[in-house]
Amino acid sequence: MTNPVTIELQNVVFACPGNTEESYERGARPLAEFYANLLGMRIIREDWFLIADEDDPDGLHLGFGDSPIDYQPPRWPDPAYPQQMHLDITVNNLDAAEQRVLQLGASKLQHTEDFRTYADPASHPFCLYPNTETPTNPSAQIARVVIDCFSPRALADFYADLLDMPNRELDTPERVVITRTDRRLPALAFQHAQFPAPRWPDPAYPQQVHLDLRVPAADEPSLPAARSLANGLGAIELRPGPHHHVYADPAAHPFCL
Repeated sequence: MTNPVTIELQNVVFACPGNTEESYERGARPLAEFYANLLGMRIIREDWFLIADEDDPDGLHLGFGDSPIDYQPPRWPDPAYPQQMHLDITVNNLDAAEQRVLQLGASKLQHTEDFRTYADPASHPFCLYPNTETPTNPSAQIARVVIDCFSPRALADFYADLLDMPNRELDTPERVVITRTDRRLPALAFQHAQFPAPRWPDPAYPQQVHLDLRVPAADEPSLPAARSLANGLGAIELRPGPHHHVYADPAAHPFCL
């Protein structure tokens, strides 16, 4: 399928403790600082915390502070408190990277032969993998945004068409990985999991992480076409807005467009 409009992944936004200015400073800021230090990024907004790579300002940003009133953190691997999404981060040296993330405030959750899993200071899991693609890259980098869902192939089809990511690096019933034709990171991965789906904006079934998608500024007249594409592919519009619309993908993960 060829997209009639360009839609790009702009932000991955993490829920974290804090719905007042004081608790926001205690919750969102430390989490932003954790990922900024880990990934070599810097904070570029503080009305809600947003970090970006100075060398790639148009690349993926991470946001912090999209929090329900009664924030309930993930408790991986407990499906009653699911992670919903997580980051796969590549590093040159797993042992050195582990020491670094633990010093920054992460907690170790799992150690396997191929990768290691940690919880960030707000309990969001993330994985460290060895960097086999660009081993000269001196810093950690986000290789994949991983989305939990019941049917990886079905949800991969949705995002592959929405974001024009037609290439499949991996395609199994349990896990699918899709990439852009130019191979620019991050890839999107979908892994099989069973858990209570988010029901935004119901705080009893909150989203832990959501995606912000954008139509590039030069293509803004195509925004109605982008919304029509999302609807046609099976997204459900949850809330229209003057600047962005909130949708749920076919697995009920909220995203903003």
